[in-house]
Amino acid sequence: FQGGMHIANAELSLQDSDGLWRWRMSTRSRGIYSFFISSSPYSETSFTQTDNDIQLQRILVTDAADKKKNESANFDWNKGTIAVLRRGKQKQLALDANVYDYHSIHLLTAAMQLREQKNTTVDFYVKGQLVKSRITHSGRGAVNINGESIDAVIFEQVMVRSNSKIKYYYDAENPLLPLRIEKLESGESPSILSLQKVTWDL
Repeated sequence: FQGGMHIANAELSLQDSDGLWRWRMSTRSRGIYSFFISSSPYSETSFTQTDNDIQLQRILVTDAADKKKNESANFDWNKGTIAVLRRGKQKQLALDANVYDYHSIHLLTAAMQLREQKNTTVDFYVKGQLVKSRITHSGRGAVNINGESIDAVIFEQVMVRSNSKIKYYYDAENPLLPLRIEKLESGESPSILSLQKVTWDL
């Protein structure tokens, strides 16, 4: 939702393939908005599990309607580097701590719930850069999903030198299930992802 209008639908999935996990999200505009919004962004984050955490392996961002938006980040944990390709330009970033992004943050908040951890600061990958990001467990609340009120655990994310805040609402019974994600920026209408349905592949 943007400015209260339901402009697009997104599909988010988490799958395992021989120990390599992938978060994937594809988004398409809906209804009359498809005449005005041509973008169809796709993003993918792959990672492996370690004894205590996860290690990102690759981040991919594409848009079938705009090839200039294609972006990739390949993680080399042995060399301690990230090879980034963004808008046709290549660069390397130093890798000295665990990194999270907009997909893998769901694993971080789930781990924080298990550890009863109230806040943490992590390196966060966004738009070809690593920035410090603070994640805070801010309490509980209720989220309305298809007319049903669901108990939610709430986390807030703030990045260094950013005036925006992101709020994540997770199902209290399923810590990996985001019910609602709100991006809040001063002076602008919030952008909201709200759960419509979920399919468990067990």
